[in-house]
Formats: sequence, structure tokens, C-alpha cells
Amino acid sequence: MSVGRPRTASYAAALFALAACAACTSPAGQPRQVPHDPQLPDGEAGRVLQRAIDAAGGWERWRGLRDVSYISMLTIVDPTRQVTSDSIGWFMAPLHDGARARMDSLGLPTEVRFGIDAEDTWIISDGTPVTAPGQLALTRFDMVSSLFWFSLPFRLGEGAATVTYVGERDGESGQHWQQLKAEFDERDPSVPGKWFVLSLDADTGLIDRVHGHLSAPFLRHEVWVGKWMHYRDCNGIKKERQRQFFPAGPDGAIVGEMVAEQFIEHVRFNSDYAPEHFSKPPAAEGHRPVRGGEPGSGGVQPPAGFRAAAFVSDGGGAAP
Repeated sequence: MSVGRPRTASYAAALFALAACAACTSPAGQPRQVPHDPQLPDGEAGRVLQRAIDAAGGWERWRGLRDVSYISMLTIVDPTRQVTSDSIGWFMAPLHDGARARMDSLGLPTEVRFGIDAEDTWIISDGTPVTAPGQLALTRFDMVSSLFWFSLPFRLGEGAATVTYVGERDGESGQHWQQLKAEFDERDPSVPGKWFVLSLDADTGLIDRVHGHLSAPFLRHEVWVGKWMHYRDCNGIKKERQRQFFPAGPDGAIVGEMVAEQFIEHVRFNSDYAPEHFSKPPAAEGHRPVRGGEPGSGGVQPPAGFRAAAFVSDGGGAAP
């Protein structure tokens, strides 16, 4: 899903108009029920998580959201800082419903659609299924992680994680953080890793860093840190516009150059997608679902530059 065009405001606006047309679907009916109140841990962990939820828009606003859609722009660079993938797509997902999402390519001659539905993963390129295990695994990791990042910190209040208070810490640029650690069941298909530490700005309560162990065998590095930047109000929800990802040590210290940058634009809520909008299309039926796996070849390939590059091991386990 590589795009080699400059990111101008007019280009993004044109893509948004196209995406809005593509998003028109029939109503999805009653939204899935969300707990009336967040499920908070005891003690300081609960107090810090409640403050983070309030800072990001509040539980009442979050529980009233049924789905989200936005333009996702992801750039991946290799160890020499060369851009190896520059991709853009219209990301759509029901909220509070596990690993279900879809992304449609924007601005490509070849139409590409990507999807995850629980344990299943699929790619359709110009009407033909992509079956390469490595591409399916990369797609799954990308889409699961994108939905997970967007759902923070609210996801921690939905009861699927063990949340503990780590303490306070000063960042390398003078920030002062309160830190929460969230641990998940490794079998949960809707999370991209085993554990994550959220570093919350002590003044605002908003997420400043996310440090975690990501579960994917094709990654060059196991532990990563993401910087959450440029918050803005998205119809009552405070969301970061920009994320940058770096290899990190066990303590969260950055140990290498940035390898990925993501921008989230034109966020929309409650489009009421029909349930079948996220179902695996008939053209992709009959292919084995993928949750992980090594990058490989075989089958139909998506367009050149498709979302691989610096995250992926070269077989020798080299770090980025």
C-alpha cells in the first residue's frame, strides 16, 4: 500500500472525501454494551487510570462510541534512515468488539483491502486474495496494534488487563510521568503484545509514552517505545495525531533511531457500519488464518513497498 505522494493538506482533504463515500454502509443496529463504569484496579493504579480516562475524554463519552474511522499514514524507515514504506489507508473498526477492523487503500491504481476478524486475517488486491503468510502476518500486526493504540487508555478500563501502578519517573526531556503497567493474556488476539507501560504526563494525565513487549516473530526487536504527540480534540475524545516508534531497552530507554511514524487524520465516530462490512469477503474464503509467522513469499503480492521494511528481521536477527 505504498504511496509516494507528498502529504499536502489538499491531498489529504481529497482522500478524506473519497474515504467518506466508501464508508457509507447500512446501520449496524444496537451497539455492544460497555460497562456503565470503568473497571478500575484498586489503590493508586485505579486513581491514576481514572485520571487518564478523564483526561482523554471521559468514560461516558467513550462508552457512547460504537465505531471509529480515520486516515492512517504510516512511514517505515530502514537502519540507514531511508524510507522503505510510505502507506496510506482508510482505517475502520467497531469499538469494544475485540480484533475486528478493515482498511482500504487510498490513492493507488490497484484497490487493496485489508481485514482482521478475531483470529482471521485477509488481504484482497484488485479482487484477488493475497496468500503470502508474511504479508498476512504483517497486516495483522499492523491492524491489531493500530486499533489497540487508538483505544488507549480506555481499553484498560474494559477489564481485559491486569493493571498495576509502577510509580513516578522523570523523562529525558524534563517530563514528569506517572506510570501504569498493563498485562494481557498472550492468547488474546486483540492485543499486539504481552505487557505495556503507559507513561502519563503528571500535569495533563494524557499518555506521553507507551513502552511494551510486542509479540511478533518477524520483528527485529522485542521491546519498543512509542511517543504520543500533538493531541487534539476529536469530537470529545483527546487523541494523539502523531506516533513515533523506537527500539527500547527493558526499562523503556530508547536504544536506536526511529523506525516508524504514524499520523492519524480525520477521525470520525459512529458511522454505524453494517456487521458484514468487517466480514471476510468471499474472494478470501478458504485461506488459512494467520496470527504470526515469518515473512515469506508465495501467492499474489500486494503493491511494491507494502508495509514491511525496518520492523522485519533479515534472518540474522539484526537490530534496527
